[in-house]
Amino acid sequence: MLDPEPDLEADAETGASIRINASEINSKKTDLMLLEAIDQTLADLLGRRTREAIYDYFERKCYMAREEVPQRLGEFCNILQANFGRAGTTIERAIAKRFYSRLEKRFIDYPGYGLLDYVEKASSQPSHHVTGFPMTTTTVTYVFPGETRRA
Repeated sequence: MLDPEPDLEADAETGASIRINASEINSKKTDLMLLEAIDQTLADLLGRRTREAIYDYFERKCYMAREEVPQRLGEFCNILQANFGRAGTTIERAIAKRFYSRLEKRFIDYPGYGLLDYVEKASSQPSHHVTGFPMTTTTVTYVFPGETRRA
């Protein structure tokens, strides 16, 4: 579910080319980093068994699979608040801190901010790592065995 969906282009001369938009890759990578931050934080704060019970609850009662949490973050936060009360805010802040750490960004605690606010803020801040060149699209060409590539 978190893999980018490439544009497949059949090319009779060279095999198959796949075009993947870099923004899709970055978005999926960010979603994966957020999910890992949530996983680790829940396990650290509540234990692995409780984390699994929470994901089971989300799937059975809220119809939200673990992999959908980054796309349905607002619902996730509302459920945390409803089930954990004020402790939900503490859990959200701990997830945000871990997420910022994974992004290698500086976390600043803002009063009244929830996880959704921190994730939105993180997406608007530049990363500490600057590549020096914009990456827009990557093309991968695969030549099938037994075929030769024409120049």
